[in-house]
Amino acid sequence: MDPQALLECAQDTSEDGRQKLAKAVANFFDERTLNDSEKDLAGDILLNLVRQAETDLREALSERLAIQANIPPELIVYLANDQINIARHVLMHSPVLNDVDLIYIITSKGQDHWRTIAQRDSVSPVVADRLIDTGDTGTVLNLIDNQRVNLQRSSMKKLVKFSLKSEELQAPLLRRPEIDAEVAIDLYMVVSEALRREISVKFDLPGHVIDHAIEDLIHELSNEAKGLRNATPEMKSLARRFNERKEVTPDLMIKTLRRGQIGFFLSLFAEKIGVEPEHVIRLIQKDAGKPFVVACRYTGMMKSEFASLFLLSRGIRTGEKIVDQRELALALKNFDQLKDFDVQRIMKTWIKSPELI
Repeated sequence: MDPQALLECAQDTSEDGRQKLAKAVANFFDERTLNDSEKDLAGDILLNLVRQAETDLREALSERLAIQANIPPELIVYLANDQINIARHVLMHSPVLNDVDLIYIITSKGQDHWRTIAQRDSVSPVVADRLIDTGDTGTVLNLIDNQRVNLQRSSMKKLVKFSLKSEELQAPLLRRPEIDAEVAIDLYMVVSEALRREISVKFDLPGHVIDHAIEDLIHELSNEAKGLRNATPEMKSLARRFNERKEVTPDLMIKTLRRGQIGFFLSLFAEKIGVEPEHVIRLIQKDAGKPFVVACRYTGMMKSEFASLFLLSRGIRTGEKIVDQRELALALKNFDQLKDFDVQRIMKTWIKSPELI
């Protein structure tokens, strides 16, 4: 069937005619050897044909053309940008689509196209990173579950941080063949206790290595924040995980503040007392920090620990780092004079209605 006959066949709208046309288009490039000009002409004819075709015919063409390697790229790209029931076949299987095509589709289309691309037999590192950067949990889960794809170490580290916000990714991520001791340490810090035990069985993780990795992760999350006091979703998720494991200690908060990682400190303290990070800022800044004294007493920290936090939080409170000794003396006096009953009563009110802080 020559190109003109294909065009005439397209005018037959019967079911038999459409099946004949789809088969003819799929076989067209396999049945003849064409020079470049003939390929261009045939490609133009086929592309015009597809543009005029009904939805079900475009879907049938997409399914038939998806596995062929010598189809004009313009035709495959057109189908790949169509609605998802048509695009799915070529997005998942077509060898004609290159990284530029896929990145353009990721940029211009939505989650249905992203999730399908993540299931391809072959996904390059640059495309994998673009899929992770969409921030869509379904897309990332499809990528993690796609065992035909080899994920680079940089992508694995991105996925570990992503799993802070989407915990359903953590167990599948642990099953990836690329998991080695270094990535396992990163994952160990953010997963549930059950997965921690599983990691411990598979890898021997020394305590000092984990402590160093925690510092590196906190430093990395802090550097990625757009502002000094920004408590990002990843920071909040990591703080929540630490709190579940009873690891939000005064010592950790003091170290975090001392390193200047204010956003993560706010996330830790907020998680410890059950409010949002922006409310912690108000606790510190309001009335020379008196509400902060109440909140610190509520956590059960010792007087010496409170003194360190009060001194280190001066920059949040006033923007200055030098603390007046009289200010510290007054804060310590307030710390001593507070009654446990009053601390519990006040904090219960603030947790229920943080706007009252």
